[in-house]
Amino acid sequence: MATGNSSTKTIDSWEWDVRVRERNLGKGVIDAKEVERHLAALVDVSEQAETVTYPQPAIGGREE
Repeated sequence: MATGNSSTKTIDSWEWDVRVRERNLGKGVIDAKEVERHLAALVDVSEQAETVTYPQPAIGGREE
C-alpha cells in the first residue's frame, strides 16, 4: 500500500497494475496525475517483444 504523507508516499509496483488501478484511483491510493506521470516515465520496449501463439480451444474450437 501507499505509505507516508501525500507529498512523499511510496507506491508499490503492484498498485500500478491495470487490474487494480481503478480501485486504487477510487480509494485515493493514487490520483490521475500520478498515473499520467508513471505512464510517461515507462520505457518503450515494444521493439524487444516477440509474438507467441498458443492454441485457444475455448475461443475457436479444438485443433485436431
